[in-house]
Amino acid sequence: MRLFIALPVSADARRALTGTQAALRGQGVRGRFSPPENLHMTLTFLGSVKDPAPVIGAMRSVRLPKTALRFDRLTLFGDVLVALFHPDAALSAYVTALRAALDGAGIGYDRQAFLPHVTLSRRTVFPSAERRLSPDGRALRRIRLPVNEVRLLSSDLTGETPAYTAIHTEKPRR
Repeated sequence: MRLFIALPVSADARRALTGTQAALRGQGVRGRFSPPENLHMTLTFLGSVKDPAPVIGAMRSVRLPKTALRFDRLTLFGDVLVALFHPDAALSAYVTALRAALDGAGIGYDRQAFLPHVTLSRRTVFPSAERRLSPDGRALRRIRLPVNEVRLLSSDLTGETPAYTAIHTEKPRR
């Protein structure tokens, strides 16, 4: 099973992000745009895992913060177009503690530094050298991405676009 831990995108954020995708398409930007149902923020990519139970145990051992992320800007990682969010100390501390819990349980994961972002498009091609990455920044600047839950997701790559299935959901404890 191919697994990752992710922050789901709220309905308001999804509307703003898909509106941005539509505006970029309208400007002639091409690429493999993420479908609305696939928009998420990966916190930790685990890769192939036979048994999700130890991952769920690690997730349960770390308290999820109640915070909200603010949109920063659109940017490119190579040809991957992302909505970048301002760093959030509470979420960064959570990811660090989550990764420590995974380490303690002997669970491997991608050790790439956590950078809060949502992927909008892969294989992105702009119609000219001029990159207009923010067709209407007002909607994006209003985005507040609440940390209300994190999910352990499985990823099925057999179709044209990945299909994600929630295996476990963790919410902040009261």
